[in-house]
Amino acid sequence: MKFRHSAPAALIIAVVLAIVTISIVSNLISANMTLSAEKGQFVMMAEIMQSKMKEAESKAVGSAEMIAAMPSVKAAFAAQDREQLLAITQDIFRIQKEKYGFTQAQFHSLPSTSFLRVHNPKKFGEDLSSYRQMVVDVNRNVAIRKGIEVTTSGIGIFGTVPMTDAAGAHTGSFEMALEFGPLLDALKAAYGFELAVYIDEKTLREVATSLTGDILNEQNRVGKYITFYSTHAELLRSLVTAGDISVSEDVHYIRETTGVPYGVLLQPLYNYAHKQIGVVAVSSNFSATRSAEGQALVWQTLLALISIILLIGVILIVIRGVLLHPLRMLSDRLGALAQGDSSQGIEGADSLCEEMRQLTASYEQLREQTAAKAEGEAR
Repeated sequence: MKFRHSAPAALIIAVVLAIVTISIVSNLISANMTLSAEKGQFVMMAEIMQSKMKEAESKAVGSAEMIAAMPSVKAAFAAQDREQLLAITQDIFRIQKEKYGFTQAQFHSLPSTSFLRVHNPKKFGEDLSSYRQMVVDVNRNVAIRKGIEVTTSGIGIFGTVPMTDAAGAHTGSFEMALEFGPLLDALKAAYGFELAVYIDEKTLREVATSLTGDILNEQNRVGKYITFYSTHAELLRSLVTAGDISVSEDVHYIRETTGVPYGVLLQPLYNYAHKQIGVVAVSSNFSATRSAEGQALVWQTLLALISIILLIGVILIVIRGVLLHPLRMLSDRLGALAQGDSSQGIEGADSLCEEMRQLTASYEQLREQTAAKAEGEAR
């Protein structure tokens, strides 16, 4: 085994292993940072969705309270004057719809009968107790309630308040509602999300009797759910499948479609009675985080390769130039000296490292002694 071969090889292997280990650890740290960032994005998506849902509920309650508190509305409803009530509220509802996206406004007579749908005045007199638990609860407990319910026209976010006459006697209730479509569209415009709401098909068919085949069809079916509204139907079909959607708690995952990675959050959707009636899907383009991770991997790999090449060069230069070359020269001189040739000195000894200069100094002493001995024998 030769030192000139084994020493550089051992050092090079050690350097390569050390740099590869550091690179692997660095890549793992980078991957964990990316994972942490993506988890943070999912948390943000969930918080935004929940916040906007609560905001919509509060907005519905606020508008309902404002209209229900109007003296003229109280008087017309207490008198059961449907035409007068419609005349007072239809313009108010139109403005609320245009400005804030409200789609439903309805008065209920006791105990839970539809008295006037401001958005659809021709339809009234229906007993709502079988599917409108919120209306029943408001009129039973004379208290404000808010939440999500499925109605004959679909699904809405409701704020329902009790109605009283001028003397304060309970006369019924009034509600305002927002649909999911405008809410999801607003979230897409504000945050760039693609969203969809899926409702249990059995519930829709039983309650939402006014829905048409545009919604209740095979194309919109995802497992036991129907896609009630989607901001990007084609994309969501590839991101949310029948195997994904059966969730009872928040679930998130990352799925690639058309070469683009998307983070998908699925949240169970509960109605006012705390029964799960569907799922909300929120998706966001994760290209930025995945691209950053890919770029970090490329740069770390390049840095590792450059470091390995540079360190191998340094090792070879140091061992061969600083150690092996002087040793070879000294070995040649010692060999010649052993043969009795003391004529060869070591050039450039001053440029060698301190340890080598000590060896060359010893060689010079030995050479001088050998030359002196040879001169003495010659006499």
